[in-house]
Amino acid sequence: MRRALVIEDQDLMRQALIVELKDSLGDCIIAGAQTYALAQSALADEMFDVVLIDPGLPGFDPTSSDQRLRVVEAIVRAAPSAVHIVITGSDNDKEAAACRELGVAAYLGKTGLPRGGLGKVLEQVARDEFSLRYSSANAQATEVHISGLTPRESRITELMMQRRPGERRKDVFVKMAEELRIEPNSAERYFKQARAKLLKYGRLPRGL
Repeated sequence: MRRALVIEDQDLMRQALIVELKDSLGDCIIAGAQTYALAQSALADEMFDVVLIDPGLPGFDPTSSDQRLRVVEAIVRAAPSAVHIVITGSDNDKEAAACRELGVAAYLGKTGLPRGGLGKVLEQVARDEFSLRYSSANAQATEVHISGLTPRESRITELMMQRRPGERRKDVFVKMAEELRIEPNSAERYFKQARAKLLKYGRLPRGL
């Protein structure tokens, strides 16, 4: 069973990354750390296969490139055999290059990272490729989140509501299957489950 550590002080972002890792890694154990001290403690007690690092942690100046890189370097040293992924809202070329020199396998901007994006990054890293993805604010559609649905039911609902003119439901099932690495018939099953729940509560949005 693979083990991962997510070092991120923002609760919502940390939980979102944990969900992404669960979908990507399958059977796994994932720990979350809000501070550098908690991360160091976790790394001293456990061996991790994957470590996600936000270098702008509390107690360090998030605008200081030296301090940010000091965080990354210390964590890489503490878990030399792990795959290290830096994920930040302050991404830039210089820091990406410096992180790569420290042994980081991927450098990602937080803004615009799509659902399923971590899975694709891990696939790239598994091929011994450095994964570099900068922030992108060029969203093409509004995100949709509906209470009462599981993450996968919510995602297929969102994709269905964002269909382009002429795009068939079958095409959407294939798109979700590719994103989450599941079968199209599984994507269709999640859609039917979501639709049944929404009909039960009388909340069927337009496009479904």
